[in-house]
Amino acid sequence: MHKVRVAADRWNFELVGTNRTISPYGGNMLSPQHPIKGTLFDHFDAAEADRRLGIMAAQGLNCLRQAIGVNQVFDPATGLKAAGMRNWDTFISLAEKHGIYLMPVGGYVGGNDWFDVEGLACNGHRLDESCAFFSAFATHYRNHPAIWSWDLRNELLYWNKPHFLVVGVAEAAAVETTIFDGWAQWLETKYGDVAMLNLAHGASYASFAAVPRQTEFIPAPFSPWAYDVRCYLNDRGYNWCKRHTDAIRAVDPNTMICSGNNTWMGPDMDLFLANGFHNRAVHELFDFVTHHPYPAWVCEPGMHGDPLDGGEALKFWLSCSIATSRYEHYGKPVVLQEFGWYGGGTSHFIGPLKERSEQEHADYTRTLIEALIPHTNGFINWPTFDMPEANDISNRGGIFTHDGRSKALTTVFADLARRESSRRQVRAPATTTLEFSLLGLYTSRPYQDAFWERCHAVISAGEVPDIRFIS
Repeated sequence: MHKVRVAADRWNFELVGTNRTISPYGGNMLSPQHPIKGTLFDHFDAAEADRRLGIMAAQGLNCLRQAIGVNQVFDPATGLKAAGMRNWDTFISLAEKHGIYLMPVGGYVGGNDWFDVEGLACNGHRLDESCAFFSAFATHYRNHPAIWSWDLRNELLYWNKPHFLVVGVAEAAAVETTIFDGWAQWLETKYGDVAMLNLAHGASYASFAAVPRQTEFIPAPFSPWAYDVRCYLNDRGYNWCKRHTDAIRAVDPNTMICSGNNTWMGPDMDLFLANGFHNRAVHELFDFVTHHPYPAWVCEPGMHGDPLDGGEALKFWLSCSIATSRYEHYGKPVVLQEFGWYGGGTSHFIGPLKERSEQEHADYTRTLIEALIPHTNGFINWPTFDMPEANDISNRGGIFTHDGRSKALTTVFADLARRESSRRQVRAPATTTLEFSLLGLYTSRPYQDAFWERCHAVISAGEVPDIRFIS
C-alpha cells in the first residue's frame, strides 16, 4: 500500500510515489454493532476481522471508517495499553493485507466512543487526555501506509443533552455552564467594552457576564446576540480541534487528518447542529472536508417527504445534497464520509419509518451517488454491515447483511468501486454564484428554509452553484 495524500489539484487523492489517483469507497464499522454499544475491540476476533475485510475487498471497496475503541488502547495515567495495541497491530496488518485503508475515529477517554457531550464540553483534563491519546496512538502508527487519515471524532457537537441514541441523562445546567465558561471573555475580546456590546446588541447589560447564553437554538431572526452565540461556539470548537491537530501533526505530519462532520445545516431541520465544529468554522485545520447527509428530517410529518418515495421529494433531497457538497467545498476534496438510508424492512430515525425493500434502498443510493459524483470525491456508507440491534437506520442500512451476505446495495458499491476508485475525478465548475447571509442562516429558520428552496430552484434549472456566506 502507498500513503494517500491530497493531489496538487486540491480535489483528487493520490498514492504517494505513483501517478495514480484513488477515491475512498467503503463503509463505517467492521462489526455489526453500533459503536454507542461498544467497538470491534471490546472482544477482538482476528479471524472474523480478516473474514469481513476480505468481504469488503472482494467487492472492490478500499476504505473503512472504524472507531478506535480508545478505552481499550489507552489509559490517561499509564498511556497505551499493551493488550489493546496488540489487537490494533493485528487489525491494521489485516487491513493492509486486504488493501483496505482505515479512517480511525477517536473516542472519549473514560466515556463513550461515539457520543459524549459531557466529555466534549470540558476543555480541561478531558481535552488534555484526548490530545495525549492521539499523540501516543499516532506516534505508534506514524506514517503507516494503511491509514488514510486520522478522524478526530464523530459528529462533534456542543449540546447539553445526551444524543438521542444514547441512554442516560446529561446534567444540562452543568454542561451548559462548562460550555460557556469562556463566554464573557470572548465578548470582551470582540467588543472591548460593555458600551460597544450594548450598542451592537441594542441592549443594556451591566457586564459581559450578564449577557445570556444558551446552547439550544431559539429562533431570533437576525439577532446580533444569537449570532454571537453561534460564533462563540464555533471559535470554541475551532480551538478544540486545533489542540488535536497540533498534537497529531507534531508526531505524524505525513498522515492526513479529518473530522466526521455532521451537516450543520439541513432542510427541515432545527438549527441545533450549528453548535460549533461545522466545516465553515474548522475546515482550515483538516486535509479534506466531510459531511454526513441523512434524509431524516425531511421525512417528518409536514416536511418535504422521504426521497425513497421518488418524485418531488427525491428531487428536493438531491438538490439539497448537491448544495451541501457545493457549500462544503473550501478548496479541498469533499467526502461523504457517512451517509445512507435503509431497506429490507422497517426502521426508525427521528420517528418510525415505513417498510422499504432492499432494492428501493439500493436504487436511492445509486441515484444519490450519481447526482453527487460531480461535487463529491468519496462515498463511505453508514454502516458497512447491518446492525440488527440498533434502534435507527443502522439496523437495515448496511452494504452487507450483519453476517456478510450480499444485498442489493452491495452491487451499487461494487459497481461504483470498479468504475471510479482509480479514475481521476473532476469537480463540476460553477455556472452561478449564490450569496447568503450567515447572520440569517445562524439565527432564522425561515431564512434557512428560503436558502434550501433557492438552491433547489437553481439546481433544478440545470445550474451548478458555488455558494458564498456573507456576514
